[in-house]
Amino acid sequence: MKVLIVGAGAQGHVVTWNLARCPEVTKIVLGDVDEARARAVADQVGGGKTEAIALDASDVEAVKKAAAGAKLVMNATIPEFNMAIAEACLAVGVSYQDMATGTLIDKTIDEATLAQFELDEEFKKAGITMLSCTGMDPGVSSTFAGNGYEDLDVCTDIHIRDYAILESPVPLQMWSVWTYYTDCATPPLTFQDGKYKREKPFGLREHYQFPAPFGRGCVIAHDHEELSTLPRFLPKHFGDKGLKNVTFKLGMDEEALNADEAFVASGMASKEPVLVNGVKVRPIDVYCATLTPNPAPAEMKRLVEAGEIQDYGVILADVWGEKDGKPAKWNYTIFTPTIQWITERIPGATSVSYGTSTPASIYSEFMVKDIVKQKGVVVPEILDRPVRDAFIKELGNRGLRVTRSFETQIN
Repeated sequence: MKVLIVGAGAQGHVVTWNLARCPEVTKIVLGDVDEARARAVADQVGGGKTEAIALDASDVEAVKKAAAGAKLVMNATIPEFNMAIAEACLAVGVSYQDMATGTLIDKTIDEATLAQFELDEEFKKAGITMLSCTGMDPGVSSTFAGNGYEDLDVCTDIHIRDYAILESPVPLQMWSVWTYYTDCATPPLTFQDGKYKREKPFGLREHYQFPAPFGRGCVIAHDHEELSTLPRFLPKHFGDKGLKNVTFKLGMDEEALNADEAFVASGMASKEPVLVNGVKVRPIDVYCATLTPNPAPAEMKRLVEAGEIQDYGVILADVWGEKDGKPAKWNYTIFTPTIQWITERIPGATSVSYGTSTPASIYSEFMVKDIVKQKGVVVPEILDRPVRDAFIKELGNRGLRVTRSFETQIN
């Protein structure tokens, strides 16, 4: 079966590696605005069944042409192109998948998510699926939350925390810098006492005890897709269980968080155009244009093998409520592999790119194999339970270790 992957950057690189190893995927078309980059990825990890093409993700007609005859279009670009690619999928009757809805130039994450999910009826009528928000978080985190919510009789709280450690002698862009800083600059959406509320950027700071080897780490509220989907989809799909509070918090070294907070406060993360010498520019665009590119894969491999780069993370979901009339909590935790483990398999990939795109690739394979049967707009937390459980099991087969614990009052 043919799969079109749109985007040959950090995420498309890892998705291509995964899908090239899937027997049911017989042909991959890898499209990127930079054809040379797509060709390099195809040559490195395409498994001899990947065709690289020049493709502008914003060009609906071009995406339609590339998607014709495909089983799935996997969107590995930035969220700014989600709607154009989804429109192309509807036109040719091909299912669509992305890793996040994300902050857009003119929309918050919540606004972008709601706009995208308005396509539900159109996808259902076409008999195809839009599987959205399938990366690490959202994606794995949402799957965990769905399981915890389903397994409690009463569910009042869902709290997701993402913490990472990165040490590098050279600048590294672990994720879209534009997306990260514009998310940071947005007052983060939270769900408190049954109502949506926005906090100040970098608010709700806490120090949380993460499992070894991470220890106590600082996390802050961060605008994220789980706030758009969990309070809306879980009660609708599994019944109202009294969900009152949902938060997403992001963490790293506290000095780095403080530096990012100062950067956002300076105005450099703004999406609003300013006039500079008669030219309107967005401060965040200017900043991103000055960034040093990541080292080439060979140099990344050398730095990692020399032990000069350390990169690993942990994401967990605490789901609180009641079971059998007693206070109870489910905890799901996932550990990304070390960058050394990842580099042995995909030189140039990082814990973020591998940890985001490998879960998405598993769901892509489930789409290709018709394991995902729901039509219309679907998010991981409401997939059929056997699908979610199979997904969690497969994470372990790909080096993404998951632990689960259940606590309850026993008297």
